[in-house]
Amino acid sequence: MIALYITASIVTALMMIIDIFILAYPHLPIKKYPLFYLLFLVLFFTMDYFTFYPMLFFILAAASILLVKFTKQLYSVFYIPLGYIVNCIVINLLTLAANILWNLSIKEFNADKFLIVIFSICTIVVSCPIIYLIRQLFQRYLIHIFDNMSKKLLTFIVLTLLLCAYMILTLASFFDTLEITHREFILMVSSIVLYFLFTISMIFIVLYTARKNYEAQKKVEYLENLNEYTKNLEMVYNNLRSFKHDYINIMASLAAYIDEKKYDELETFFYNHILPMQNNLTQKNASLNNLLHIHILELKSILYTKLLLAVNQNIDVTIDIPDEIDSIHMESIDLIRMLGIYLDNAIEACLETANPMIHFHLGKMNQDTVFIISNTFIDKGLSVTQMYKKGVTTKGAGHGIGLYNVSELLNRYNNIYHETLIQDGLFIQQVQIA
Repeated sequence: MIALYITASIVTALMMIIDIFILAYPHLPIKKYPLFYLLFLVLFFTMDYFTFYPMLFFILAAASILLVKFTKQLYSVFYIPLGYIVNCIVINLLTLAANILWNLSIKEFNADKFLIVIFSICTIVVSCPIIYLIRQLFQRYLIHIFDNMSKKLLTFIVLTLLLCAYMILTLASFFDTLEITHREFILMVSSIVLYFLFTISMIFIVLYTARKNYEAQKKVEYLENLNEYTKNLEMVYNNLRSFKHDYINIMASLAAYIDEKKYDELETFFYNHILPMQNNLTQKNASLNNLLHIHILELKSILYTKLLLAVNQNIDVTIDIPDEIDSIHMESIDLIRMLGIYLDNAIEACLETANPMIHFHLGKMNQDTVFIISNTFIDKGLSVTQMYKKGVTTKGAGHGIGLYNVSELLNRYNNIYHETLIQDGLFIQQVQIA
């Protein structure tokens, strides 16, 4: 009997490891997989040996917490319960098919190590495409919902999945040692499938409501960005009106110097007052002209706001946007948060230097979109790795979460590569979005 428990534990642990690999790769380091396999092997064997099925709660919950810790992605807490439920349903459907076709009973199945291994392999083959589809659904539709979801609601969904896994195991195990008819077997498997569908339906209703709230929040933030952009345009318009108003006075001043032939005073007036004004206007106009290549309102708004702020603080700003930017494969809110943090950090860091400078590049490389933000800074002895740790800062209390938050944000995307460099006295952020 112990040999049967060991065999069942080995194949169950293998199925769980494959599920984790499909769902969590590449965020879970390869060296962590043996730890998960050993954990599943020991705990599933203990549960089967003592026939203590409530232990399943502890097994799935502990493994899920470890997965969140290692991947640093909160939504990965759903992966292990979902994988286990899918495996249970698939293997019960396969045994139902065997019962109908070859009259194989549950009792015979559980007493044969060879059948356990064969059916487990078949379960893996059938489950892998289903698990992969679940991953795609998560990546495309659900990640942003989970990231903005309250912890109470997140906990409720996790507990619902754990309860579903436990109920499925209990229903299936109730008939392990009984001889049942085809009709009873079909009823048992149908109950498992219907209970799962009911649970998933409840969860989807909750997620649909959360998604609607998330979309409403996005609309509010979109309107706020639009309002900020409008204010910036009004500021530019007022600056132009002011310049137009001063233009006649400036020309009159120049004419007065010329009429009285005060050429030395004219030279002083020109270099001290007229030329600085021209340079400032030229730099601001260059910023505006480059931003005309961007056709995404939210992106144009955040860039205009931050870069104009830098210009107004006498930072030497250069902007390079050689390509037309029509779309970026990243959520607008996440894009704005990323650039807002990067540019705020760049402005704050370069203002500490004698010659503050920021260079911003946005362009296309094949089909990818590339952002490069570089700025002067004072090296305070922190490595790039330390800068991305939560709470690490040289700015005092209340700081130190910006780069950490950006890292957490970007790690949710499989199509984004980001790198932080310190080179030639510049702090450089590079983001490539496929």
